[in-house]
Amino acid sequence: MTNFWTISLFWALFFLFIAVALAFVLPPLLRRNARPAQVNRKEVNLAIYQDQLAELKSDLDSGELDAAQYEEARQEIEKRLSEDVPAESSPAATGQSGRWPGYVLAGAIPVVAIAIYMGLGNPNALVVPRPEAPAAMVQQGQHETAPMIASLEAKLKKNPDDAAGWYMLARSYSVTRQFGEAARAYAKLRELLPEDSRLLADYADVLAMTQGGNLQGKPLELINQALKLNENDEKALNLAGSAAYESRNFAQAAYYWRRLLKLLPPDSDPYRGISAAVEEAEKAAALSGQVNLSEPSAKSRAAEKTQQASQGEPAISGTVTVRKDLIAKVGANDTVFIFAQLPQGPKMPLASVRINAKQLPYRFTLDDSTAMTPNDKLSNHPEVMLSARVSKSGQAMPQSGDLQGKVGPVKLGQQGLSIVIDSVLP
Repeated sequence: MTNFWTISLFWALFFLFIAVALAFVLPPLLRRNARPAQVNRKEVNLAIYQDQLAELKSDLDSGELDAAQYEEARQEIEKRLSEDVPAESSPAATGQSGRWPGYVLAGAIPVVAIAIYMGLGNPNALVVPRPEAPAAMVQQGQHETAPMIASLEAKLKKNPDDAAGWYMLARSYSVTRQFGEAARAYAKLRELLPEDSRLLADYADVLAMTQGGNLQGKPLELINQALKLNENDEKALNLAGSAAYESRNFAQAAYYWRRLLKLLPPDSDPYRGISAAVEEAEKAAALSGQVNLSEPSAKSRAAEKTQQASQGEPAISGTVTVRKDLIAKVGANDTVFIFAQLPQGPKMPLASVRINAKQLPYRFTLDDSTAMTPNDKLSNHPEVMLSARVSKSGQAMPQSGDLQGKVGPVKLGQQGLSIVIDSVLP
């Protein structure tokens, strides 16, 4: 029902109820008239005086009164009659003036009722919301979370290495569909926790939303990196299947989704949904002539890696040690990051290895298999800087009290390098 008809129906019912109320109140007031009372009193007085005149005439006829006494008594009775019975004009005027309260009430009741409703009621409730209500709800959600987001932003300015805070900020922006801001928060979080597959998958998902849901490009790079860190990350597998299906690589999509099925409870709704997706992808692959892929075994993956090594895949290797006077500062539970960066440009690692401090001294190898992203491999750069850092917090971002050592620039393919951890971050 449109707003016009809703409002019309409301006011029609409103005035109907007013009319019913007036039907009970007005008739007695409008019938109110002084004339009947005056007429009744007049009739009574006339009847009394007529009886007195009749008695007076009877006394005259019986001889109790003579003519002079009769005439004097009759005139006295007529004089009292003219004084007791008012003129005809007076009752009529009184009757007309007795109706004015009814007319006033008839006009006042609707006016007062409308005034009370407008003051205490809710006229806006008559307006039916437009279809844009969901967008209004999103804006309302943004207004409600805005103070919390502002508070998080302020805290993170004071403590930019707070990974939990950045995660809360990223999730808050995602919930309010501010995907650009969410992507910014996830980018910072990636610097703090570069080896968290789940965060990389979330980052890819948000970046895709900034592209209208398109998973190609940077989102796909993040998905592949997440799967490299954890081949059983459920969200990364699901996104990888969606990205493959999006690019019409149906066999690859079925492959990723079959892997995901192995991780889900068989009786769950997600399992049934992914099963249907696998079936659809396999049918599409068959129709397009694509060969269905099967998950390679651990043995075949090892053989593939051995083959890559035998083909002379570019790599850098060496040993990480700690300067003697700093060995006492290294805890058994500390984390060690060994990574390669560009000599000039972004400080995001190209390749990285993570070990426990108990493994020091450690012989390392950095190659394309340890690359942070599939599309920016170590072999794409002729020379790099090498670093090793002992992290007291276990986080990838450097913090005060961490120990580190650097060497470089070194050319790709160099072997037998030595990285000495020889300084403490202030």
